[in-house]
Amino acid sequence: MKNKIIIGLAIFALMFFFGGIYIVTTTETTIYDLHRLSKLHQTVALRKDLLLSIKKNQSNIVMRSRHVMMEETAVDAGMMGIARKCLICHHSSPSGEKITNLINQIELYRKLARDIFTVAPGSVTSENRAGEALRMGDDLIGKVELIVNVTSVNLQRQEREILRKIHERKKLLFFLVTIGPFFAVGLAFFLIRGLTKPLTSLLEATRRLNTGDLDHRIKGLQDEFGEVAASFNEMAASLKKQMQEMQRTEQLRVCGEMAAGLAHEIRNPLAGMKISIEVLLSELNLEERDREVLMKVVEQIRNIELLMKNLLNYTRPAAAQPVSFDVNKILEKTIYFMEKHPSFVSDGPRKQVIKELDDQLPEIVGDPQQLQQVFLNLLLNAADAIGEGGEITVRTGLDAQEKTVSISLKDTGSGIAAELQEKIFQPFFTTKGKGTGLGLAVSKRIVEEHGGIIQVANNIDRGVTFTITLPVKMDDRGLTQ
Repeated sequence: MKNKIIIGLAIFALMFFFGGIYIVTTTETTIYDLHRLSKLHQTVALRKDLLLSIKKNQSNIVMRSRHVMMEETAVDAGMMGIARKCLICHHSSPSGEKITNLINQIELYRKLARDIFTVAPGSVTSENRAGEALRMGDDLIGKVELIVNVTSVNLQRQEREILRKIHERKKLLFFLVTIGPFFAVGLAFFLIRGLTKPLTSLLEATRRLNTGDLDHRIKGLQDEFGEVAASFNEMAASLKKQMQEMQRTEQLRVCGEMAAGLAHEIRNPLAGMKISIEVLLSELNLEERDREVLMKVVEQIRNIELLMKNLLNYTRPAAAQPVSFDVNKILEKTIYFMEKHPSFVSDGPRKQVIKELDDQLPEIVGDPQQLQQVFLNLLLNAADAIGEGGEITVRTGLDAQEKTVSISLKDTGSGIAAELQEKIFQPFFTTKGKGTGLGLAVSKRIVEEHGGIIQVANNIDRGVTFTITLPVKMDDRGLTQ
């Protein structure tokens, strides 16, 4: 849009620039043409004056009186002045030679006319000279009349041509003055519409977003407005996703409260049922088959109690009791208990835990019991994922620049499908035949409450790696503050 505005302003500037140049040029040309037309009128007037002077001189020759002689002198002077003015304009033109010849003839005619008055009136010489002067005057009159006629025709032709051009320029100027503003208004309307239409689309989109229509998307915008529209669409999609997550969180909160209430109400009757069955098993002399049935009932009750306990821990977590502790020691203790777990003891090749712990790791602040629960849960999941002879690598490290401690647990299992990696931390989601689906959800909540993050990624070769990153405050010597 910025480029369009620049182009539009450039068009406006060029319109005024070239329009101004045309008006100035047209004005100068018109003034020049009118000046030339005025000169032509003066030329015709001068030649007519010359014709009148010659005719008047002819009349004076015919009258031949003393008074006429004095008037003749003035007429001759005016006639020669007019002739020389013609030569001024045509001295370098092709007509210059003709004008010179005409002036010479006029000069000869003027001398001949003067000589008439130097002899006695009525004498033969006077009559002969008068006749010769009259013949020469008639010849001059014919030539001057021809020149006047040609000049008049040329004047009329050029006058029509000049007036035609002036009329065309007037029409074009009228067009520029009348149509130019409409064109400018149209161009301005186009530019303003190009600016207001995207703004209207954005305003309409924000109004629909304000009314809760999170599915509305802006389409068809380009340039800078296209980038704004793309950002708006991304924002709407992100907002919709956040709203869905908030709705899901609220639903889970309500379900959690209901489940916690139900779990609390169910635990007491279950405890009574379990104790009663255990008393019957110890006091009654039951057959082996009946005893096995009751023992299975007790085992299922214990499983339900464990489920209730995990559910209560998730919905009503115990308050953390932060202290400063060594992560490596907690991992050592957890791995020790893990290696005694039945999932590690089998008749086949034994599963192994490989420890790669950074002995320069600083202490962190947190609840060691809760974090030990996280490590134990991840180790149990890894033990279930690997086969006989499989390996679990536990590695710790320090990122001094980010001021974080990382704990990674890498197994050699089959890995996790990519589409399931985002779901494994959701409550009640599990891929096992047995399990509550709360272990990883509880672990994620504990890690986040400690200001850290937990991530999962498949290994390049096989298996999966869980990485926990926890913050640590350090001084310049790398020690915990």
